[in-house]
Amino acid sequence: MMLELRDIYKTYTQGKLEVPVLGGISLTVEEGEYLAIMGPSGSGKTTLMNIIGCLDSATSGEYILEGEDIAGVSEKRMSEVRLHSIGFVFQSFYLLSRQSALENVALPLLYSGVRRRERQAIARRALERVGLGDRTDFKPTQLSGGQCQRVAIARAIVNSPKILLADEPTGALDTRSGEQIMEIFQSLNDEGVTIVMITHEPEIAAHAKRTLHIRDGLLVNSAGKPLNPNARPGVPAAPAPPAKEPAPADRTAEITAPRIKAPKLPKLPKLPKLPKPGKPKAPEEEAALPQAQQSAAPAPAAAQEAPVISEPVRPKAPVGSQHEPPRPKEPAEPQAPPREEISGQTIIAALERQLQELNNKQDPSGPAEGEGPADEK
Repeated sequence: MMLELRDIYKTYTQGKLEVPVLGGISLTVEEGEYLAIMGPSGSGKTTLMNIIGCLDSATSGEYILEGEDIAGVSEKRMSEVRLHSIGFVFQSFYLLSRQSALENVALPLLYSGVRRRERQAIARRALERVGLGDRTDFKPTQLSGGQCQRVAIARAIVNSPKILLADEPTGALDTRSGEQIMEIFQSLNDEGVTIVMITHEPEIAAHAKRTLHIRDGLLVNSAGKPLNPNARPGVPAAPAPPAKEPAPADRTAEITAPRIKAPKLPKLPKLPKLPKPGKPKAPEEEAALPQAQQSAAPAPAAAQEAPVISEPVRPKAPVGSQHEPPRPKEPAEPQAPPREEISGQTIIAALERQLQELNNKQDPSGPAEGEGPADEK
């Protein structure tokens, strides 16, 4: 036995909508068999071929290929199965347009790690098997549709696969080219290659040794009745429910959290009231300040000895209205002149002035020419 399908279901999900495609496919293919599966468009035949070719996975069911359960293997293992055990022939060829026929056929050997000289020799022999030994350097744009399909067949068999899957291999070809492709398939089957072909043409299906029909995702006989009596379109068979372990008792009602009273927050002290801003001085009072400073009492002797340098306060021009009578001037309180900030330069200047005063007291006539405070010892 080459492959076996057991209750294969496939459902696609489009947003929140589930679209059933296959509804319980059971199929067995023997080694060396030539099988054709017929069905109209939308019947699910291409989806079935994708699952057989490990290009897609079933929603439920079992797929056994050469004794191995494909449903449970990893993606890496599925890639190895596609590379070494399965060959694909598609309706649209899928050839690389910039590569020659020889390079297109040698592509699977490149993925297999075969050296360049060896893979070119194997690809050349595969092209000779399909009758294109003289077209090895031609590109797909230089070949006819039938020749491109033969290049695709050579590419599918270059790795000596166990099974050859063909999806509408003659759908894009004329009648004569289609017959040539069928002859190649027949010769490959005679050599022992297992072929599963998808088609909707009865003339093409007649070349196979066995023909099955698919409709609405189910394999049916010639009368249109499902071959699997338990299958239903798009509805997977309900498996026996496994024994459920008793759920743990819900004890959330028994657990009561202790009530915690929120602490009372202390009352915040009241903020003191800010004092009201004072009444601004009138312009006449500001103008009277310089006069009051002139009539102020003299500063103490200690304050006169220290050098004080300050700029006189410039009086501001009184601002008043011509229609309002001038207010009487009030005498201002005497204010001491501001003291200059003491720094190193002011101290040095004060010492020089004191030294000059001492020199003047000692010699009232003043220093002689060429002499100065700095010449005194």
